[in-house]
Amino acid sequence: MFCPNCAANNSNEQKFCRSCGLNLEKTAESVLEQMPTARNANFLAKEKMVEKFGNFALGGLGLVLLIAFSALLFALVTKFIVAGENVLFGILLTAFIVFAFLSLIFVIFNETIKEGKQKINPALKNESAEKEDTAKLLEEKHFEPIESITEESTELLASKIETRKF
Repeated sequence: MFCPNCAANNSNEQKFCRSCGLNLEKTAESVLEQMPTARNANFLAKEKMVEKFGNFALGGLGLVLLIAFSALLFALVTKFIVAGENVLFGILLTAFIVFAFLSLIFVIFNETIKEGKQKINPALKNESAEKEDTAKLLEEKHFEPIESITEESTELLASKIETRKF
């Protein structure tokens, strides 16, 4: 095991670092807690498999929705714009559907990016909760300025002016 303080190589049985004297017992406990056991490794493998299946299923759903969206746009264009019936309505409806679809894709990508950031830095998950909790802890108190040291001591500054006679 390497010492987290000085990076000296120590055996796992040592309680203290031979170079800097750091207590290595807590470090060893922490390392053992983080090492995956066989049960944890099996659970992580299942979790990855379910995540891959979910990505495949959502990808298929996205493909089907894209085909349905294309078919709807094709039907709108052929019925209203090409046929000449309500051309303005057809253009407006087509624009509305296209921008609604693009907005939906933006929301999905934005949430995916947020989830990725939270996986990278788990502290971001609790950031908003911590802000609310600390806001509850703060109390509004009346501010009273501290009295200055010099307020009452200025009277002592008056001194007699003595002049030298030459």
